[in-house]
Amino acid sequence: MKAFPLAGPLLIVLSLFVPEGPALAEPVDDDDGETRPGYMIVIGTDVDSPRMGPYAAATVPLLLEFGGELLFISEEHGAEILEGGPFTSSIRVFRFPSLQHARDFYHSEAYQQEAIPLREGLGQLDVIVVDAFVPDPRWLPAGD
Repeated sequence: MKAFPLAGPLLIVLSLFVPEGPALAEPVDDDDGETRPGYMIVIGTDVDSPRMGPYAAATVPLLLEFGGELLFISEEHGAEILEGGPFTSSIRVFRFPSLQHARDFYHSEAYQQEAIPLREGLGQLDVIVVDAFVPDPRWLPAGD
């Protein structure tokens, strides 16, 4: 099994910080009055993971401040391609209380001016934010 190069520093940094900071944006309710989470998908290509430690250290407290939660990390070349491809990038998926929380994190002054410069020249990151998928009730297990 391959090691996740950024996972170690990222998870260590995650354990060092407790969320604290300004009030978060109000979550958006769906038609049923329930809050929908937002997701941030980060696709990394040719990332120099050993040199991303300072970026992770600056980013993790901001993610927590805006309610971000790391769901999973895959390493480059770690995805099994069942159809299409090739796909050699890494994937990181974060959940936020709402799509607006994810946007607020990304557009925050601290992230834009302090964190992003720390990753310049260390690879290509594509950052995508999306609303949570609300499944068709027919897809849910019986009894839900």
